[in-house]
This record gives sequence, structure tokens and C-alpha cells, in this order.
Amino acid sequence: MNTPLRTRLAISAGKLAATASRLAGRGEGMIIGGTVALKLSPHALEDLAQGRVAALVSATNGKTSTTRLLATAMSQGGPIASPTTGANMTEGAVWALATGAPGAQAVLEVDEAYLPRIVKETQPKVVLLANLSRDQLDRMSEVAMLARKWRKMIEENPEVLIIANADDPIVVFAAEKAKKIVWVAAGQAWTADSSVCPECGTLLSRDEKTWSCSGCGRQRPTPSWNFEWKAAKGKTTATAVSPTGEKFDLSHLNLPGRFNASNATMALAACSELGYNLPKAVELMSTVSAVSGRYAIVQSGALKVRLLLAKNPAGWSELLDIMPPAPTPVIVMINSNHADGRDPSWLWDVPFERLAGRTVIASGNRRRDLAVRLLHAGVDCVVVEDPFAPEADLPESVRALDVIDCAATYTAFQKIRVGALGGEVDA
Repeated sequence: MNTPLRTRLAISAGKLAATASRLAGRGEGMIIGGTVALKLSPHALEDLAQGRVAALVSATNGKTSTTRLLATAMSQGGPIASPTTGANMTEGAVWALATGAPGAQAVLEVDEAYLPRIVKETQPKVVLLANLSRDQLDRMSEVAMLARKWRKMIEENPEVLIIANADDPIVVFAAEKAKKIVWVAAGQAWTADSSVCPECGTLLSRDEKTWSCSGCGRQRPTPSWNFEWKAAKGKTTATAVSPTGEKFDLSHLNLPGRFNASNATMALAACSELGYNLPKAVELMSTVSAVSGRYAIVQSGALKVRLLLAKNPAGWSELLDIMPPAPTPVIVMINSNHADGRDPSWLWDVPFERLAGRTVIASGNRRRDLAVRLLHAGVDCVVVEDPFAPEADLPESVRALDVIDCAATYTAFQKIRVGALGGEVDA
């Protein structure tokens, strides 16, 4: 790869900045490293890409996990350049390419709003589009606006293969004009943000498998890949079905929940298009047990917790399903810092009623807002500023647990992950 001298020097400067950031305890250095590189060489991303980018992954929820699953599956062919954390803006893409093995194929997670620019500059072989829903509207574009930007992006980059979720009407609207497209029936548990047709505004009709619009005739496209999830009598089965009818058992994934098996199906469809061995891909994906701290078990103060991350109603709706059943208590931490989104009104859209029958420890800087929401959901809660302090006034049922689930928004999650005493116990 013939990288211009200016970009090589910019990357060197970025690595120095990243090292200084780590030594100063300011973070892992990925963002500052990428920022410095782009300041000194504005075309650094394009210079570093040069045919290396195999896949970009974008979605409101699940893009970090899908990226990790896909990168791990593709490692059967050699080193893969991919972010080790959720750095998903331009700076993170630059850093992943700059620090990956020279010439290695890249799998990059991309923020929904940054996707058009990064597609243009990297010209990936495939782009995975999994879902779109409300997310921090005080910081991000409204969902329909993002869909229109994606639609324009696809029209302007006709050679890029799109792998898209046929069950999300907003994703379908964005992707349907692609010249090369693979539809995946990846499911859509959260439908509140796609209740009306994105084209004409008519209320969509839905059944268990399909959706359609009586106003303009838009309907769910016929998928090439299908994801099947069955849960009964405490046992779940997850299966990805290829266009030829070949079935792949995803029940043995170490990442929990329906949504992660769905993510794996999207990743498997990408592996197929990129020419990888699919049984080997499933085998490798099954080795992933934690993603950037998600689902890792850490020691935080006086408690050992399983870390769970959710940032919006759709994500919380999925996360509640993987928590232990009542009466097992859980910790829920809600912050409203800049990276979380300042407006916590979305709490009222989360189906916290599913936590009934257990005690919830409400924490975070919006713990009182959470307590009010739980009160209206009929869920018992205890408000605790710092549940990890040795002197915290916690119910005995919490202290009796070997490991307690702690579900948190982004900044609360990161504080625990980075500052956990003893680090990861079991990842």
C-alpha cells in the first residue's frame, strides 16, 4: 500500500498524541490519535483505505457487537483491522486502519450519521445496515432524516453491496434502491419507531413475519437469509438459514439474547458474500463472550457485576429480556451526560414493567427520574447514589448474589468498565 508521506507523518503524530493521552490517564487515545492525524492530513482515511475495507457496519443498536462478530469470523483468513472499542466516527476509522496489521482487511463500525462520508472515502466491499430507531435526539438526527441520508448515499455509491434488514421498514426505505443488495430477515422486536410508512406516512400493517403499506404498496422484500428464534420451556434455539436452505446453529453463541443471534446472522450473510467458510465463521463467532466490556463480569467496588449497555428504548427493550428472572435484583444506572443524551424522557418508552417482581437499585445522575418511572411501572426500587461503595445501603438480596446484572447508559457503563477494581474477571 502506497500511503502518501503526509499521511504517514500524520499517523506518527497521532500515535504520539495517543501515547501521551494514555500516560496522562485521559483515555485509550484512539480518538485523539485519529483527530490529530486528520488535522494534519485531511485525506488520511481515504489514503489508508485503498481497497482494504471489507465491510462497514451501521445501526442504531448492535453495531459494536456485529462488528466484533464479523471481524472474528473473518479472522479465519488472516489479520483483520477493526476497532477494539466502540470508536465509530471518522477518527475511530482512521485509527483502526492506522494501527491494524499492514495491508489487513478492515471491518469498521460506523455511526449512523457518519456513514455517508465514510462510505465515500473508503469504498467498502459491503455495508451492513441492521436497524434505525430513536437515539439521543438532542444530539442525533431524527430517524427519517438519517434514512434519507442513507438512501442518497446508496444512490451515489452503486458499486457497494448492501446487506440490509428486511424486517425494518426504515432500513428498507433507505436501502431499496441499491443495485446490489442482500436482504436478511433479521427481525425487529422494537417497532415503535417504524409504525408508519417512511414513504407516504400510512400506518403499516404487520403480522408475525411481514409488514406492508396499504397507502403506497410498499412491503417487506423477500429475504435471502432468514433468522429463526424460538424460546420455549426455558430453552432457546437460534438458526440462520442461507439462500440455499443451509442451516447454521447459533444457539451456542456466548453473547446472550435474540438480538446477538440476529447480529450474527447479518455477519454470516456478509461472510458468505466475502467468500469465507461459513461453518468456520460460526465456530469463530461462538468464541466471542464480551464486546468492549459488554457482558463482561467485573469487580466494581464491593460488588461483582455483569456489565450491560443500553442507550435508547429499542436497546433497553432487548436488554431487559436477558436479565435474570424475578425475584433476582438488578442495578439500573441512568446518566444524562453529553455522550448519553441530555434528555432522559425516553425512560417512559422503555417497558420497565418487565422488571416487576424484583428489586431494582436505581442509580446514576438521573436515578430519581428512573425511580419515578419504576414507580409508575409497579416495580420496587431503592435509590442509591453509589451502589458499589462498601457502605452503600443495599438490600441483603443484592449482597447475597455472587454476580448482579448492572445495566447502564454509556457514561455510567464506561466509568464502571474503566475503573473496575481488579478489571475483568471473566470476559
